[in-house]
Amino acid sequence: RQLYGAEHAEALEEEFDFDENGIAIIELTGRAYMAKLMVVKDPSRLKVATIYPWSDMNHSKNGVTLEELVKKSDAIAGINGGEYYSEGNWGGRPKGLTVCEGQLQYNDPKKGDVMVGFNEDNILVIKDLSGMNAKQVVAMVEEERIRDAVSFKDEENGDSNHFTKLIINGNPRQISGNGSGANPRTAIGQRADGVVLLLVTDGRGASGHLGAPAADLLNIMQEYG
Repeated sequence: RQLYGAEHAEALEEEFDFDENGIAIIELTGRAYMAKLMVVKDPSRLKVATIYPWSDMNHSKNGVTLEELVKKSDAIAGINGGEYYSEGNWGGRPKGLTVCEGQLQYNDPKKGDVMVGFNEDNILVIKDLSGMNAKQVVAMVEEERIRDAVSFKDEENGDSNHFTKLIINGNPRQISGNGSGANPRTAIGQRADGVVLLLVTDGRGASGHLGAPAADLLNIMQEYG
């Protein structure tokens, strides 16, 4: 739960050099990557942006770039979210689940799907959707009061992508197997005080860097709470 008050606010300002928007940017370097960590003081500022209504799957290049989506949303910054159907890396529709400002925009749960999003109390919620049908997902979104969310496949469920849960309620996972090698990375997490961390790293040859192993992401997110 968020812990607010004058004493806590003062401690936060000492820990992070927030700008007038309550945002701090921290540059990090590792053995094989460079990274930026965006620290957002107010979790209510985090939103899911989409191109709903979804494109026709029979045509290519129906998606938009992240930069275009950020500008369209009048946002300060953005990171990639959940899975999407991809044709030549131009996804026009998501997979699994998408909730935007309380509206369930996409609802097609599959085995291994995991929801990540914020509820109306601005708490980051991670929930397995395996075994749920669309009707059960509708009930869950209403019961959990989910306002913005996407979904991904946990690597433990045999999917070949590299999405996975790193830390649950402060407890780190043992990382091995699929998704543990060096790659460009994106991570989101929330501290006990409500502050949200958004982390991105480079890789695959960018600036000569291979990327960050999943264990490095886990260590960074733990270091910052």
